[in-house]
Amino acid sequence: MRIMTFNLRCDTPRDFRDRWNNRKSMVYHVMDEYKCDIIGTQEVKDNMFNDLKKSMKEYEIVGESRGKRISSERNNLLISKKHTIQEYKTFWLSETPNEVGSKVWYSYVPRIATTAVIKTVEGKKIRVYNSHLDNLFQKTREYGLKRIMEVIDKEQEKEALPIILMGDFNDTPDSKLIKSFKSGKFSKEEFTAVQDINKELYKESTRDKFKRTQKGVHIDYIFVSKEIEVVNAEIIKYNINGKYPSDHYPLITDIKIK
Repeated sequence: MRIMTFNLRCDTPRDFRDRWNNRKSMVYHVMDEYKCDIIGTQEVKDNMFNDLKKSMKEYEIVGESRGKRISSERNNLLISKKHTIQEYKTFWLSETPNEVGSKVWYSYVPRIATTAVIKTVEGKKIRVYNSHLDNLFQKTREYGLKRIMEVIDKEQEKEALPIILMGDFNDTPDSKLIKSFKSGKFSKEEFTAVQDINKELYKESTRDKFKRTQKGVHIDYIFVSKEIEVVNAEIIKYNINGKYPSDHYPLITDIKIK
């Protein structure tokens, strides 16, 4: 299976020439070119969501917006129609995870995760999570990740499945958060970052704004549970004459379910 995480950069007037309408065709090209089984996207506004639904017809797209305000962002899962979605939901990283727009007081905006149980065309079942952790405070990122892991642990007690957890974690590989998570501090489950198959990838940025100086930060991840073998991983640098589809680079991995 091929998995991608891709922060699409929300559509905002601040980006001028890099607004969504000027780069969405490149996003579609990347998704078409790499033919992923599952794609996790972040920072998807309503207009972007509607465009993806019209253009990416080979995928089912699931995930709710994080708030009730117009064009609140989504963390969608795009799942190839050759697989079967058995269940899915969006939950909030708060004390009331089923309440739309809920958050902890030290989170500037609501944060969410979208999850799905998927039965692959080969008949195997996996559980997938996609999130976008807070960009301001380490405390909020840690809280959000712990909430995700609490949900994972509860779901695994009902039915133990291989797990994929991906998204924009807004923290670097040498941060306390990522080190703690990889050491198993937040969960009963054991997770490996797909980048570990080639640790040189950690030296490459996954968010470079739109400057493309190669001096950005590495903050996007795909983690897999021990039932999944990582075959390879790659950061995609696709562009057209120096114009890029997002201020983030997509991260992809090929995996095998053991």
